Amino acid sequence: MNTVDFSKKIALIFGATGCFGENISYEMARLNIKLILVGQRIDKLEEIDDNIKKINNITSTLVPLDISHTKSIEKLSPIIFEKYKKIDILINSASFFPKLSPVSHIPPKDFNKLININIIAAWNIIRVFEPLLKISDSGKVYFMVCKKKKYQEPYFSPYILSSKGIEVLVNSWNKEINRSNLKVSTYDPGPLLSNLRKKSFPGESQESLVTPQIAAKKFINKLKKSYLE
Repeated sequence: MNTVDFSKKIALIFGATGCFGENISYEMARLNIKLILVGQRIDKLEEIDDNIKKINNITSTLVPLDISHTKSIEKLSPIIFEKYKKIDILINSASFFPKLSPVSHIPPKDFNKLININIIAAWNIIRVFEPLLKISDSGKVYFMVCKKKKYQEPYFSPYILSSKGIEVLVNSWNKEINRSNLKVSTYDPGPLLSNLRKKSFPGESQESLVTPQIAAKKFINKLKKSYLE
């Protein structure tokens, strides 16, 4: 079986300060992948970087950035090109969801934030980083979504709107670049045990939830297999 030298791979992770993005970062560090971590909180990014150094004594590139700002995303691309020349793996785990409520009760500020972070930022990431991903001999892109049937019930409109919007963008993009070395897809890590989850679903049974650590290991196994297909 062919083996992959992951130490030569460059990974760009959006939403690295979230519970899933954080644990994906740790799993990638164990593979010696060079990491570019994007999140809003520099203190959290530095904490993750410290933990990564304990795992593999490697230093990550930390990018405190609000992905709802288009120009901030655009400025990041040339910086990455100058330092790394390419991107091999891109993961978008950044998202925003307001509290569960009827459609007519969602605050305009929250709805606009939902669209900006979950849909517009996803589109910006696609258009800005496609050139760097195509430089890789085997680029991989994963956008996190929620596919569980439960999210199609009343009060879950923000979840299904975001997931369907991202799926439409990614599925179309995948067909458009199908003759390149780049492979793009969506990925559902499932319901994760986290503080955010507890706030969104109070009273939910914890037995049905997966820890971010286990979910990240499962994702990394999928990523590794994709390089052997």
